[in-house]
Amino acid sequence: MLQTNRLSIYAIGKIKKNWIRDGINQYKKRMPGLIINELKIFNINNLRLNNNIIICLSEEGRQFNSIELNSLLLNFKNKKIFFLIGDADGISSDVKKQSDLLLSLSRLTFPHELARLILLEQIYRASSISSNSPYHRV
Repeated sequence: MLQTNRLSIYAIGKIKKNWIRDGINQYKKRMPGLIINELKIFNINNLRLNNNIIICLSEEGRQFNSIELNSLLLNFKNKKIFFLIGDADGISSDVKKQSDLLLSLSRLTFPHELARLILLEQIYRASSISSNSPYHRV
């Protein structure tokens, strides 16, 4: 079963749109162990401690369907997983090079605030898949 308390989202910038903030808060209530940090810059060296997994959201990243994403997250066993979301300018190439995986949510481009909400929904969906919840219908 996917343990959301070992997942963290690190995002550059603050959420400005109320409707996105409301959606994020709904998923945070459903996954109280998941951590979301809003930063000004990434300090990837701090995240690299203890062999943590770093996943950068990037348009040139690999795409997964929801079941594949669930499997990927389960395959990391008990390691902590950090998802990094950049601002409107994206994530620097240096940070991307140091990550374990580049993840694309879609071939479409999303504003970074909306990407955060979509990622939360997909993490919740992965959690529901691993617990056989009816949220994800095949």
